Amino acid sequence: PRIYIPNESIEKALEEIRDNELFFIKKGSESVGMIAYQKKPDGSAYISNMAVVPEYRGQGIARTVMEMILKIIGAESRIWLVVHPENVALNLYTSLGFVEEKRVENYYGDGEPRLVLAKAINGSNTDI
Repeated sequence: PRIYIPNESIEKALEEIRDNELFFIKKGSESVGMIAYQKKPDGSAYISNMAVVPEYRGQGIARTVMEMILKIIGAESRIWLVVHPENVALNLYTSLGFVEEKRVENYYGDGEPRLVLAKAINGSNTDI
């Protein structure tokens, strides 16, 4: 499957782990994915990673985990994420109420565009 994130260094990966609430998704005794989020100083929450192992996709795991994370994040004024426009998870995000705020060309410096999606909570504005 296509990878939609730029290659990172070990240092960047460790920084990502330190700066986020990171959850591993298990089905039985197997790790089948992960999801992470980070609360930002402006009161918003950024979902930084959501991945399910390919052979476990299509079973509702990603939807269940996204719904769980949205409940955990709770009353944040804005929840946002960045996704490649060809990522199949885009359908999941929009079905959960995320809307496209903007498209950014070369978002990660990898020559690929990304969509910034946000979900307003409690009627707040979703402007970046």
